[in-house]
Amino acid sequence: MATLADVAKEAGVSVMSASNVLRGKPSVSDSIRERVLAAAAKLDYRANMAAKSLRSGRTGMIGLSVPKLEMPFHAAFASAVTTAAEARGIRVVAQQTHSDPTAELEILRGATASLVDGTIACTIGSSAADIENASRGHAVVLFDEQIQRTRLDIISCPNQAGARAAGEHLIAKGCRRIAVLGTHDTTPGLARIPGGGNDQRWVGINGAAADHPHVRLIPVPCDWDAESARTALVSALATGARMDGVFALTDSIALGALRALADRGLRCPQEVRVIGFDGIREGEIAVPSLSTISIGIPTLAQTAVEMLLSRIGTSLDTLPGRRFTPSYTLIERESSR
Repeated sequence: MATLADVAKEAGVSVMSASNVLRGKPSVSDSIRERVLAAAAKLDYRANMAAKSLRSGRTGMIGLSVPKLEMPFHAAFASAVTTAAEARGIRVVAQQTHSDPTAELEILRGATASLVDGTIACTIGSSAADIENASRGHAVVLFDEQIQRTRLDIISCPNQAGARAAGEHLIAKGCRRIAVLGTHDTTPGLARIPGGGNDQRWVGINGAAADHPHVRLIPVPCDWDAESARTALVSALATGARMDGVFALTDSIALGALRALADRGLRCPQEVRVIGFDGIREGEIAVPSLSTISIGIPTLAQTAVEMLLSRIGTSLDTLPGRRFTPSYTLIERESSR
């Protein structure tokens, strides 16, 4: 079996240079990288991860759990986490939970946790206490929109501020009857996302509307995917709901809204303006292109990876829990222009 020294000799580089290439470190020239990778392929070199783990106490892998990998936002976040981790020589093991609290907790305390050095967990249904108990002794960074009090590291979205900006944008464009697409409870002042919890995006757009007494918000409940959004908005329009603006709680929902408006023969933005929330790439190529509140998914993922790597090997006593919420950018495109 070929060794690292064999690869280095074949490539004509030092063992350290060969190691840096095979560990994915970026500080290596392209010519050296190509020679080392060619040598490794020629010699059929395979790193002995078990031996590496025994020596360092680490596996060189991190875990990632998201509700649904087929959802555009979750897929984009998973891709960005993988890119950020690989730039640091770290591999990612991704799993989906389908928003099931049992699955969320099992990933943090089950077999997968023993294979990785830490986990970035997008949680929806689990409580802070359950997550802290399940992750005891395991490095974790939470991506959670509902948990406010926890000793764990946590990242979240600028929900209230971003949603308020979206509402103010539509109002400035002349919208007076704004459908809020993606709510899960039509009780005034309250909306729910899958798994429960007060949705801060609803709070944010309510704040924008509160400054304009002539503006009315129309909650339109639906699940957080394009097809559910399309069906819900078509139904609302068919029953006579009048609107000149739509704030979709995610970009996926907004894409469904664009299709629904087309189904009903309504022109966007001439008759109904639409803005989403997230900043996924699919919005750029929609027809019309989608205005959105972009939260900078690559930056969010990179921060999550950096927080997790700095957390590995520490305790909450030596490094207290941290919280990161990114800024947002309102991107105006054709759907609200």
